[in-house]
Amino acid sequence: MEKEEALKFLNLGIIEYKKKNFDLSTEHFKKAEKLFPNNIGILENLALSLYNQNKFIESINFLKKAINEEGNNQKAFDLLQKIYKELNEKKKLEQIILDRKNKNSLTLKDEISSKIYFPNFSNSKEEIKINRNNLNKNLDNILSKKNIKLDVSKDYILPPIFQLSYDEYDNLKINEKIVTVYRKIYPKLNQKIQLLKKNSEKIRIGFISEFITEHTIAKLYKGIIENLNRQKFEIIIFHSYRTRKGNYFKKILEMEVNGNIKNIFLTKNFDEKVQTIVNNKLDIIFYPDIHMSFDLYFLSYLRLAKFQITSWGHPETTGNKNIDYFLSSKLCEIQTAQNHYSEKLILVNHLPMYFYKPRIENDFRLKNENLSVRNKYCCPQSLFKFHPDFDEIIRKILIKDKKAKIFFIKDSKNILAKSFYERLKKKINGDIERVIFIERLKEKEFINHCGQASVLLDPIYFSSGNSFHESMYYGTPTVTLPSNYLKARIVKGAYDQMKLENSPVVNTVDEYVDLSVEIANLEEKKALDQKNYFKNQASKYLFENKLFINELENVFLKIMNNKLNY
Repeated sequence: MEKEEALKFLNLGIIEYKKKNFDLSTEHFKKAEKLFPNNIGILENLALSLYNQNKFIESINFLKKAINEEGNNQKAFDLLQKIYKELNEKKKLEQIILDRKNKNSLTLKDEISSKIYFPNFSNSKEEIKINRNNLNKNLDNILSKKNIKLDVSKDYILPPIFQLSYDEYDNLKINEKIVTVYRKIYPKLNQKIQLLKKNSEKIRIGFISEFITEHTIAKLYKGIIENLNRQKFEIIIFHSYRTRKGNYFKKILEMEVNGNIKNIFLTKNFDEKVQTIVNNKLDIIFYPDIHMSFDLYFLSYLRLAKFQITSWGHPETTGNKNIDYFLSSKLCEIQTAQNHYSEKLILVNHLPMYFYKPRIENDFRLKNENLSVRNKYCCPQSLFKFHPDFDEIIRKILIKDKKAKIFFIKDSKNILAKSFYERLKKKINGDIERVIFIERLKEKEFINHCGQASVLLDPIYFSSGNSFHESMYYGTPTVTLPSNYLKARIVKGAYDQMKLENSPVVNTVDEYVDLSVEIANLEEKKALDQKNYFKNQASKYLFENKLFINELENVFLKIMNNKLNY
C-alpha cells in the first residue's frame, strides 16, 4: 500500500516538474521518498528537482543515496558530476571519478571528461597555472593512448575552450591541442564531406548558431543578418534544437514568411545535422560563436562549405584548420595579431558588427539627477570574467575612495557570486561591506543600472562587448586596461571608433585605479557633460554602422572571388 501511495506522489511530482513547478515537484517527491526511501526513480527525480531549485547540497545527498542503492547508477553519477563542475569542486569531482574507477563502473566518456574539465572560477593566479598545466598533461595523456573512440552524437564531452579564455594567456597552442584530442576521440570529425554544387547566382551564407534569439549573440549579429543585401546574398540560419524561443526568435520566423531569410532547425543527431547543412549547398558558413554551444561546436570540425568563417561572439582562435577566417578589426588588434590565430585574420576598418541602439521608453528613462551620482562603481559583467588579478583593483579603489560602493551582478545560480565574494573578502578585509552583489536584471533595468553608475569597471584580460555598447545609451565611461589579445581590446576598439578625445584607456593597474576614482568623483556638471559627450559620439559612430555592412559585403565577395588580401 505504501509503495502505491509513493508512486502516486512520484507521478504528481513528475507532472509538476514538467510544468517547471519545482517547489511542488520537490514536495511530492519528498513525500514519495518517505514512503519508499530506497526507490531509485524517486531518489533521482528528487535530486533533479532540488538541483533545479539550486539546492545543491540536498541534491548531492540524495544522489549519493541513489548511488549507494545502485552502485552503477549512471543518471545519478551524471548529475552529481554536473553539480560538482558547476560548484567548481574539482577535488570532489576527482574523488567520485576515483571511486567509480575502483568499482570498475567508470565509463570511457566520464574518464576523459574528468581529464578535460577546466573550472570557470579560480581563487588565485597560481591555481590557474596549476589547472592549465594539468590540462595540458591530461591532453597529452589522451593523445598517447590507443583505441579511444566515442560517438559524437551519444558521448558528448564538453570542451574547455570557453573557460580557458578568461585569463592572460595566449590560447592558440592549447586550443590546437584540444582540437587534435577531439579528432582522436571522435573519428567522425575527420570525415571528408562531398560538397554539392548550387544553382543560384547569389552567394549563399549559412549562419550556424544556437543563440539567434534572446541572447547577446543575437544582439551582436542580428544587424548583419538583417542588413546584408538580399540582391547579392541568400541568408540561411541554422538553429539548434536547444535554441530558446523568444521575441527576437519570433521576428526571425516572421522574416522567413516575408522571404527575407530561411530558418532551418537542426536535430540532435550529428549525422543528420551534417547532411542538412550539406544539402543546403552553402558558399560560406559563418559561425558567430564557436565554443559557446555544445550542440553545434563539433560541426565546425568538418568542411561543410567552401569557405568557413568565425568572429568574436567568443573572441579567441578556434585552433581548427577547417575554419578559414577570423573576422576582426584594425581597431582591436595589435600588429602581430596573426600570431594568435590559426585562422587567416580579416581586419576590417570598423568593429565587426551592426549594433542597434537600445530603445527605452520615456517614462523608464533616467533623469539627469540619476546620471550624476558620485562614488558608484559598477562591474556589470558575468562573474567568470573576473580574474584574481582584478581583486587588487577593487582593493585599491576602496582604499583610495572611502565613499566608494562597488556593484556586481549575481550569476543565475548564485554560485560564482558566493565564491567571488569569499575571494574578495580575503583580499579587502574590512571594506567588504562596500562591495554589493545585486540580483540579475532585465535588459532595460541593466541599461539603467549602467546609466546610474559613476563609472564602469572593465574586467582585465577579457573586456566588455555587448554590455559596453548598451552602456553607451547613457554614455557612462568604462575604464579599460587592454592586453595584446582581442578578448581584452574590444572596449578600446569601440572608443577608437567613437573618435573620443582622451579615452579612459590605461596601461597599468594604478592608472586604472586613479582614473576610475577621478571619474567617480567628478562634480555633477562635469559628469553629465562627459556622459553626454560619450553618448553623442556613440550615436554618431558606434551604433548602426552601415559602413561596416558595406565592408562585410565586400569581404564576402572577395572571398568568393579569391581576391581577399589582408
